[in-house]
Amino acid sequence: MAVALGEQFLLVVTCGGTIFSCGLNDVGQLGLSPGVDTAQQRALPVATGLNNAIMVSAVKRHAACVNRNGSVYTWGESVDGRTGVTPHGRRSRLGPQCVYSVFAGKPPAIMVACGDGHTLLLTAAGHVWGCGSNMHCQVGVQSMADPDAIDRSDVTKFTQIPPERFDCGDGRSEIAFIAAGAIHSAAVGRDNGVLWTWGLGFGGRLGHGIGLLFHSAPVPTAIPTVTFGEAIVSASATRTYTMAVTASGVVWVSGESPHCAMGLGQTLACDTFNRVGGPEIFGDGGVRSVACSIRHSLMLAQNGILWVCGDPTSFCLGRDTHGERYDTPQDIHADCFNFEPVLAVSASLTRSAAVTASGGLYTWGAELSGKFNGLCVPSVLTEDVETITKYEPQRVRHAGVPHKHIDPFGLWNWPLSPGEQLAFAMGTHPRLGANSAYQKTNDEMLACILRHARREPEVADTDVGLRNLLGVGALDGLQRQ
Repeated sequence: MAVALGEQFLLVVTCGGTIFSCGLNDVGQLGLSPGVDTAQQRALPVATGLNNAIMVSAVKRHAACVNRNGSVYTWGESVDGRTGVTPHGRRSRLGPQCVYSVFAGKPPAIMVACGDGHTLLLTAAGHVWGCGSNMHCQVGVQSMADPDAIDRSDVTKFTQIPPERFDCGDGRSEIAFIAAGAIHSAAVGRDNGVLWTWGLGFGGRLGHGIGLLFHSAPVPTAIPTVTFGEAIVSASATRTYTMAVTASGVVWVSGESPHCAMGLGQTLACDTFNRVGGPEIFGDGGVRSVACSIRHSLMLAQNGILWVCGDPTSFCLGRDTHGERYDTPQDIHADCFNFEPVLAVSASLTRSAAVTASGGLYTWGAELSGKFNGLCVPSVLTEDVETITKYEPQRVRHAGVPHKHIDPFGLWNWPLSPGEQLAFAMGTHPRLGANSAYQKTNDEMLACILRHARREPEVADTDVGLRNLLGVGALDGLQRQ
């Protein structure tokens, strides 16, 4: 299950590949016709091909997804060509459209990343394509032949960045991960773990060490590997800073954040990457992934604990903080997620979202309008209020489904018993990954789900499902925990 937060809207991809959406829909950013009632989560039309999605990305007013065959769909506001479609008017509103198709002879895409005015995609071959506003060269498609001839015009169709741009002299140019900020971009080398950044560098967000004044990198530029001392595996970018995670789970950051979202204590700006922390803070294995917004950042540890830092006025710190600022990472209490490991996170300006091991979706933060209740509150509101704030994570419930229902989005729609469904998710679902650290903690996960089974009558046969699907012969020891 994947989740992506835009500005006042939410997208969720179930394990079956269906995309659900809720929130603001003034420019069709939900993938539905503008003006459609958005007070509940709704599935995007299956006729668009989005019923087999594998990942989704969202930002201010547009979104994109990749489906199982490697094609890319985009929807929402198309100004500047950010959706890969030539805009017709200043604020074109688009429903889901296939803008990158494997059936047109293109290599399959495996990842998309949306920036405020541009979009990047990554192919299975390790090549990066981009479209949208190129005012600050954030699309990165400048010509190899004449790098000084900077083309700052909009790129209205997905265009490949010359692979040679990602060769730092070792002959390896394949990319494994991409990230898009508001006006800059980042990528991680597949074999060498090199971090590349390009676009507007004001405030040090590129990490090139040229100072905090105005600076742009028109093409992808490598961060020296000696900076981190090991390979980078993932990154996240927002308007003013960039975060990166190394192979050993150490978090690094460069840029500026007056809201302490970078986690560097009283250091609010830096033009090179600074170390936030690793296993000594986050536990064995350190951090697995990060998600950034202007006012706060989320750091997901390998052990499933979620950490946060930033300004309490973002309402996204996961605690009823009453004005307390976290300038270094602080963990969100595990009981907020029913003591389940967190598997995925997303962050936006005023909200956070997390998905737990059993497929539970949690959101918290501020609602800018009471009718967008699908984002942060678990049931339909009956009163008209201007702002709703949920400081602590709230389990999102599908409108019309009883609250006791264990899966609000129909995640386990397979011909399995309730116990087998849960067992499948906990022990064998591909979202855990063949090499996931969670595969090494199966006993702990099984014990957790068994404890949950005793609290919820509708999944009381979970132990039977575990026996059937995982081939676990003796669960007595776990049941006694």
